[in-house]
Amino acid sequence: MSRPVFTRFLYNYIPAAFWIVFTGAGLLVLFLFFDITPKVGADFFFSSDNPKFLYNKLISSIFPQESSQLIISATGDIQSEPYYTNIWELTEELLKIKQVTTVKSLSKGPKDVEDALESPLWKRLLISQQQDSSNLLVFLTNADPQDIIPQFEELIRKHSQPGFRLNIAGLPYVVEMIRRNLMHDFKIFTFVAFIMFGIVIMIIFRSVTVFIGTFLSCSSACVLTLLCTNMLGIETGIITVNLATIVFVLTLSHIIFITHNWSNASEGNKSAAFSAISVTLNASFWCMLTTLLGFLSLVFVPAKPLRQLGVSGSIGTIMAIFTAYCMYPFFLNLTQPKQGVKEETTLNPAICGVFNSAKWIVTALIIMALCAVPALSFLNDDPSLFSYFKEGSELRKGLEYIDSNGGSSPLSLMIRDAQGNKLNNKKSYEQLWKLMDAIENDPNVESVISLPVIMAEGNRAPLSFLLTWENLLKIMEKPLFNKISNSFVTGDRISGHFFLRMKESVRNKSRTEVVDHLVNIVSENGFLTEIVGGLYYLQGEMSKMVTSSLIYGLGRLLVMFGIIAFMVSRSVIVTFAMVITLCITPLIMFGVVGYFAIPVDIISAPAANVAIAMGIDSMIHMAITARRKYGSSANAWQETQRELWKPILNSMVIICAGFGIFSLSSFPPTQRFGMLIFLGTIVAAISALFVLPMCTETANKLRKK
Repeated sequence: MSRPVFTRFLYNYIPAAFWIVFTGAGLLVLFLFFDITPKVGADFFFSSDNPKFLYNKLISSIFPQESSQLIISATGDIQSEPYYTNIWELTEELLKIKQVTTVKSLSKGPKDVEDALESPLWKRLLISQQQDSSNLLVFLTNADPQDIIPQFEELIRKHSQPGFRLNIAGLPYVVEMIRRNLMHDFKIFTFVAFIMFGIVIMIIFRSVTVFIGTFLSCSSACVLTLLCTNMLGIETGIITVNLATIVFVLTLSHIIFITHNWSNASEGNKSAAFSAISVTLNASFWCMLTTLLGFLSLVFVPAKPLRQLGVSGSIGTIMAIFTAYCMYPFFLNLTQPKQGVKEETTLNPAICGVFNSAKWIVTALIIMALCAVPALSFLNDDPSLFSYFKEGSELRKGLEYIDSNGGSSPLSLMIRDAQGNKLNNKKSYEQLWKLMDAIENDPNVESVISLPVIMAEGNRAPLSFLLTWENLLKIMEKPLFNKISNSFVTGDRISGHFFLRMKESVRNKSRTEVVDHLVNIVSENGFLTEIVGGLYYLQGEMSKMVTSSLIYGLGRLLVMFGIIAFMVSRSVIVTFAMVITLCITPLIMFGVVGYFAIPVDIISAPAANVAIAMGIDSMIHMAITARRKYGSSANAWQETQRELWKPILNSMVIICAGFGIFSLSSFPPTQRFGMLIFLGTIVAAISALFVLPMCTETANKLRKK
């Protein structure tokens, strides 16, 4: 082997081979030693040390109750003998499941159906208002829903029959259904998206070597990110399930601009790649810094999923620029720009026509952004759990049925008398019933179990009229009665517990507003609310935090971007134009979301950040190119526009092709995530190409006048 050939081999093929082996080894380690499958637990809204979650735990510790709860609704003629027999058989089989601690149903609780209908407790707990169905309340140990839900599904299939239709709900069930959908999409759509990225990359670059380098570099960034996050103990969660796709896109953005500058280089082979790096690195660094600061702003929010996204996204941002600049160039060294000639800069008539219509494009975007402003008040930023499941599906119909026949989302209120009086006397009992009636009249409340209901149930016992309320409560503290009073009143009789099952289907305002209204009802009836807890409350707080994170996160991003834009452009006019251009993307995205009543759930919410990151990259590259190559030339922005339109649109096409696949998912949050990125990426690219140059040129002309 001659020395030049050996040197070429040493400097080109060995590094590329090393990175191929490196990526393969990383994948092997990742799949052999780490579990990257999505994890969705009962605390997926907040971390276990979050104050909101701790308040929820505190209520459970003050008023001891059984652990996780499943609700099985049985529709049919509840007073018929066959129906009661079916309930008895199902109850007995449920009790045989290892993780089931107890079951409350028509056959295990009240004496019979008639007794349940007359009981203030069992009627509220077990029988629907229309009396066409009854509930089986299944109490579980703290077992993994992934292990126990299949057993319940098997029993549901076994016992369902004409005249005895069964539906299932409850947090463990919903958690498992979300996990399954995430798992399905993680396996299928992440893989398919990567394939789509690869196909479009191959079509655009038309080079096997460039394709291999691009795909391996992007994949390596994903692998390194997942390895780091798993070593830090960050599991694949409800938001980070799409982390690999996001990191792939972040890496791809750097690579597209490196490849563009490489293809325009006049140097041969080796120097062309490193020349492209030297030209592109400055812009890529500022793009990386802006994205990194955006992710870091999420690290300090209380919501666990958003915090995980902040840490994971920060790691992914660093890994993206690392592999793009340390790995990809060695693959570029294996090939060279076609005969060392720059890309053709002469625009064909169609492209010229588009650029000549720039005023109309900019006008249309600005009008769309302005029209989107009113829609921001329509945003459904607190969607129900139903929105996580496909409309019309059997799963969703079952959840909606239970929601309207007993309530689907629990809410706990810990209350006390405003004057500090104890709750174990006749006066308090009457006041509690008045409060109970007021709460039950709220359309968002489906059923309520509380201290007055328990006291009324105890008062049904023979000779109970001979007992004081305190003696009655003490009797109901005994194991014979499952210590039921302990779940609704404290030992000192100062604080009581109202357990509500809320309806999601009729809600026309946010959960936090509903809770605030209920707290006001408590106050109006002479009581004070000490603590609020339950899934309904946690969901409301989570939605509020997601909204505030979006608003303040975008606000902080605009400020940080403004600072970086000025450092990059060294021009107040260009900085102002870049910030205005950036605002168009989220405005149009959320305008569409508002007008079409698309739920902004926690899974699809980060789509705006991904789309905005793409717009930031394009604008920073344009600003640096305009200043570096064209300076103060009158046509600087027009020349920059004509030079960078291809990499910007290439990036847009690749990202849209990959994320567009997500719209085929049967899991609505994944659909929304993909479609919003699809929309946002198109708007961001067009805004960067047309709005930024026109705003800058218009401002410069006005200044000169």
